[in-house]
Amino acid sequence: MEPRTITVEGLRTRVVIEDGGNARHPIVLIHGVGGWAETWRPVVAPLAAAGHRVVALDLPGFGESQAPGRVSYFGPEDAFYPRFVLAAMEVLGIERAHIVGQSMGGAVAFMVAVTAPERTRSLVLVAAGGLGREVAFYLRACTLPGMGLLARLPRPKNAARDALRSCFYDAGRIPEQLYEEAVRYGNASFSEFVRAISAGVNIRGVRRPLREAWVARASRYNGPALAVWGREDYVLPVRHVQDVQRILPLAQAHVIERCGHLVMFERPDEFLAATLPFLDRAEHAAAA
Repeated sequence: MEPRTITVEGLRTRVVIEDGGNARHPIVLIHGVGGWAETWRPVVAPLAAAGHRVVALDLPGFGESQAPGRVSYFGPEDAFYPRFVLAAMEVLGIERAHIVGQSMGGAVAFMVAVTAPERTRSLVLVAAGGLGREVAFYLRACTLPGMGLLARLPRPKNAARDALRSCFYDAGRIPEQLYEEAVRYGNASFSEFVRAISAGVNIRGVRRPLREAWVARASRYNGPALAVWGREDYVLPVRHVQDVQRILPLAQAHVIERCGHLVMFERPDEFLAATLPFLDRAEHAAAA
């Protein structure tokens, strides 16, 4: 995995690239809120080995990417996140890609697909946010008045580690390297975490007018779609798969047992067993 720094929308942006060649369409990986590019680490090399150039982004304000100023993260008009992803693809010379997003990154992936379907070869939604309304209470609590100020204070010693554990069914699967990254990146990005989550969520869940505006655009994308979820996801419940299939009626679904929210890290083999054949079918459909 090769880290690279590029400039996107005027922001210093870190991307991590594994180049499996140009035999197939590239894959763009979008992490969740508070995440970073290496949350995709266990699946990057196998995806590249299938013949794809794989690009994992640090979204602005997360990982090692520069934070944005005041932006309209989710729009719905002139939304920052899908514009940023498409601009990053432009900088990297990617005309069309498989767009894969996890959690908030899944919401961003969906927005990219309906904003620019001509640049989306396929769409993979991994425990995606925004398409169902329910959200874990600790995320909704981050939207309460005053949290923006609190987010600037030093975090409790174990906060980042505890947040990471909440994304796993079996915390024994978390390597020390991921814990170290959670502390390094999670604490530094907590203010951006609060700003981003508050833009899309309130104390009741996903903001209804925002969700309705984006769901109304779903018919703009009619390409291949796959939803992958962990059965024991405590952040965004597995029943959101039904919302995805109502919104994207042609979407396939795959539920992984004994798995939490960070699907691709906790159960990478099962994730790849669902995703690689789906990408193969999308590639064959493009060739036909």
